[in-house]
Amino acid sequence: MGIVLSLRSRASKLKHATRERHQHFKEYQTYRKYRQRAFSGSQELVDLHFQTWSDPVHVNRPGFEAALLGCKDEPLRILETGTSAWGTDSTRLWDSYVSTFGGEFWSVDLSAKPSKRLANQTGSRSHLIVADSVTFIRESSHKYGLSNLDICYLDSWDLDWKDPTPAAIHGLAEWEAVLPILGKGARVLVDDTPINLSWVPEDKRELAVRYRDVNGFLPGKGALILRQISEQGLPFKILWGGYNVVLELEN
Repeated sequence: MGIVLSLRSRASKLKHATRERHQHFKEYQTYRKYRQRAFSGSQELVDLHFQTWSDPVHVNRPGFEAALLGCKDEPLRILETGTSAWGTDSTRLWDSYVSTFGGEFWSVDLSAKPSKRLANQTGSRSHLIVADSVTFIRESSHKYGLSNLDICYLDSWDLDWKDPTPAAIHGLAEWEAVLPILGKGARVLVDDTPINLSWVPEDKRELAVRYRDVNGFLPGKGALILRQISEQGLPFKILWGGYNVVLELEN
């Protein structure tokens, strides 16, 4: 019986590995065709990104548009915490932007899985780093030339609606680490930060209301960031608020 189970386990792993290789090959072929496109502007780039790699009506799309579309297709220095090869596939979006319009892009994630999935699918202006995001920003920003950032996307800790505080604490730590390296007029996009109850997924609203009643604010990755801005009077304005939030540094 043990031998049979072992053979079944090996067969299952082999099948899974084969499926992953096939998926990676399909994505690479799509990427090659995608990279041949010439974009007339960032709106066209965003449109095709969500059509190709995500969902045209994804709940996070307005936040990405708010962060990017006002930048007039100029070269940008972009930092992302939480390398993404799923969902909004944001890593591909930032990579496409700097590959098309210039600039430089860094993405950091504690897990090597997303960067492996994106292997050979990013351009020379993009750098995928496997590390703890807060440690990387604090200790390696000089080494990697992280300064005068135009856009920072914070999305490295999955939000657990049953226990959202750890994600908020980590989001605040990233925020405080990145503040010294933001450039003039920088925009910070924070995922999973519903601006009001209507943006909370319907099946999570009861949990969100309970959390709000106890803590005085809705759960979210950027919840403590928003509280700090309000309490300390930091020079940031909300450029967009929905399921995600875009904060712009006022100078």
